[in-house]
Amino acid sequence: MIRRRGIDGQAEGVGVSIEGRQQPPVVINADDLGMSPAVNHAILSALELGLVSSATIMATMPAFDEACQAVLARGLSDRIGVHLSLTEGSPCSEAIRRLPALVTGEGVLRRRGTTVWVLRQREAQAIAAELAAQIQAVIAAGIRPAHLDSHHHVHTQWPIAAIVIALARRFEIPAIRLSRTCGSGIGVTKRVYKAAVNARFARAGLALTSEFGSVADIATLKAPRRPLEVMVHPAFDGGGRIIDRGHPEWPLDEVRDRLPELGRLVSYRELATMRAEAWRSA
Repeated sequence: MIRRRGIDGQAEGVGVSIEGRQQPPVVINADDLGMSPAVNHAILSALELGLVSSATIMATMPAFDEACQAVLARGLSDRIGVHLSLTEGSPCSEAIRRLPALVTGEGVLRRRGTTVWVLRQREAQAIAAELAAQIQAVIAAGIRPAHLDSHHHVHTQWPIAAIVIALARRFEIPAIRLSRTCGSGIGVTKRVYKAAVNARFARAGLALTSEFGSVADIATLKAPRRPLEVMVHPAFDGGGRIIDRGHPEWPLDEVRDRLPELGRLVSYRELATMRAEAWRSA
């Protein structure tokens, strides 16, 4: 059921009607595709089994080429976004390598432990070039990204968010993951900041969901009514079952049963199509 565009740029009325009310479509996204052969195997298996509906790939990691080849061979490219990284792996561009604040002496991306509020011009230019190179690497491999998110949520850092919005427009990528909206540990200051970041994505027309969090975060929502995203990190446990590395108490084949409020699984590509149809019918 699709009615109209919401005032914040998100699609309203997109859902499954159950017993007189709507259940929202849900993206279950597997982060870290390309990190290692083991992670690739777990994520691709979860996609093929229907345990997740989307995945994001890391161009900076050693199993990236293997992941791209497998995605294309299995016909999964319409479910793939880019997991932008400024905190792990080998850079895809040259300028950033000359900035010790961003890259270590060993030539790998450096994780910052503090919130970034301002970037020097040289840093901003190097970060923009690096993130663009990561997106271009995915496109060159034959995958048209469905959305953008990031490793360690760096895309929600205030100055980096502006760069990522510009890159989404440049490469015609229809969506960006929100900053976390639910769950524990979000105080008043963080909540205000996260709302401001998410408002930026919405104003840019790049927010296709209204809630985002881990499986444990999403479980705290009461009767959600609009599209949302659940973040998972698939891995095989010792018995061969696919679990979420961040929440091993949540086997992925139990997520839908334990979150009965959620509607059907969709990809970000499908959410973008829903929004386009909603706009046409408005």
